Amino acid sequence: MQTLRSRGRGAGRLSRAILAGVLALGGSAAVVTATASPALANHGLLLAKAERTSDGFTFEVTIDAQFNGATGITLSPSAGTATISGTSWNKGDRPLLATVTGLTADEASTVQVSANLLPSGTSLQSIARPPFSAVAPALSPATATADGFTFTITDYNTTRYTYTLSATGDATATVDANGLVTVTGLTAAGSATVTVTATAKAGSGYTGTQSATRTGTARPAAPQPPATPAKPTAVVGDSAAEISWVAPATNGASITGYLVTANPGGATCAGPADATSCVIAGLRNGTAYTFTVVARSSAGDSNASPASDPGTPTPVTSKNLSIDKPSVQPGGTVTLVAEGYRPGTPVDFYLHSDPVLLGTVNANASGVATLTTALPKNLTGGHTARVVGTGLNGLPLSQDIAVTIAASSGLPVTGGQPFVIAGVAIGLVLVGFVFLRAGRRRNAATAQL
Repeated sequence: MQTLRSRGRGAGRLSRAILAGVLALGGSAAVVTATASPALANHGLLLAKAERTSDGFTFEVTIDAQFNGATGITLSPSAGTATISGTSWNKGDRPLLATVTGLTADEASTVQVSANLLPSGTSLQSIARPPFSAVAPALSPATATADGFTFTITDYNTTRYTYTLSATGDATATVDANGLVTVTGLTAAGSATVTVTATAKAGSGYTGTQSATRTGTARPAAPQPPATPAKPTAVVGDSAAEISWVAPATNGASITGYLVTANPGGATCAGPADATSCVIAGLRNGTAYTFTVVARSSAGDSNASPASDPGTPTPVTSKNLSIDKPSVQPGGTVTLVAEGYRPGTPVDFYLHSDPVLLGTVNANASGVATLTTALPKNLTGGHTARVVGTGLNGLPLSQDIAVTIAASSGLPVTGGQPFVIAGVAIGLVLVGFVFLRAGRRRNAATAQL
């Protein structure tokens, strides 16, 4: 800051200084500059460090070192209210603090400072109205769109600033009359950074250039069904085949499981989301099969994979499956003994036709898996117990045995016997009726005699 001094006029002469300060609410601190009147530039009051406050500004007052001090220091503002921390100052004292309050946003105020200098001298200062420094644009958070994003310059002011926008990569950014910035040119889930630069216009009362940046991301693509799985591989054994596959690309969707289908026949097996294989049992030995895989997801099913190479199930001789009760009441307990499985490997026991997993046990050292279990209480009629595992030869092995779940009855007999008993009862009733009629006729004849 420059200081302005007037020519000496004698002891006790009045020293006057004019400070022009401007308050910019929401802007940067006011910067005070001064220009001197050449005819009056000599010595006197020193005014410095103008800074804005919430409703005005402050500045410091001291006296040129050529003077011993000053008395009768007063302030006269053109707008607002001005106060000062003291009315006198002696050499070596701390600067006096002048405070201007009561100003509104962008309101200017010129303050005249008067003092009696010691031992003598007069001065006059004039300070030009300082412009405010440009303020960095305020930007809202980004909102994703299909091919970019939007955000708003919340303090958009084209009276004060000229705005320029630049974006990284292939993105393009534009701004409308309301300060809404639209960014386009991004791929799904692509991102870009936009720089918004505000340059103060001439005559706006502001000076300089400030900028701010906003990074945003376009919306991700809508999830699609998984990609078509690659051709699976199949290992066939006795009445069963194990089909393996590689998980396909998800295309943004979450895979929820897999479905494998055999051809011919349409037999299936299903696997969970993290599965890479499953076993189809109950195949016909001697028939060539191929297999396809479908990946299931929250966005729908994939296309079926190419068919696997054909494979033909072949029976083995080292196997057996038995059940202790070929017929049982609903909820009754049976024991199934399956032979011919690789020792230590898991063996699954199912009840068909709607598959119900009865249990899983490991084959013992002799290759025998034994399961004792209660059958479902809600099933009746003829069913099939199916046991699936890895055979002694390392290939899939499936065995079936018939199971009859007899219907529960309150009678102590089963099958067609209740109908026989009912027929006998009806016959006895008819015989009694005949004898009763005959007795009545004999009694009538006796009465006539």
